Amino acid sequence: MSIIKKSIVMQTTPSYFSHTHLSEQESTDPMLAVNRFCELFPPATARQILWLWLSETLAAEDTQYENAQHRADLLLFYNELLKLLDADYLLNLANTPAEQLSVAS
Repeated sequence: MSIIKKSIVMQTTPSYFSHTHLSEQESTDPMLAVNRFCELFPPATARQILWLWLSETLAAEDTQYENAQHRADLLLFYNELLKLLDADYLLNLANTPAEQLSVAS
C-alpha cells in the first residue's frame, strides 16, 4: 500500500498512537520549534541535507525504494517537505522582530 493510501486510511481510523517530539512549551507555542529549526539550519543547509537523503536513498541497493510506487511516494514526500521548509522559513521571518533582522544582516 502506498504512503498516500496509508495516510488516507490513517486519517479515517482512530489513532491509538499519540506522540510528539515537541516539548510542552513548544506544544503550546509551535513557533518556538519553528524558530529553533530556522536558527539551526539555514534554508540552503536544510535543502542540501534533504537532497543528500533523497539521492543516497534512491541510489542505495536492496531498499524498499526499488519499487516504483515507493520511489514515487518518496519523491512526493521530499517535494512536500521542501514546501514545508519554505513555509517554515516564511513563518519564522514573519515572527522575527525587525530589530533582530537588522542585526542579522
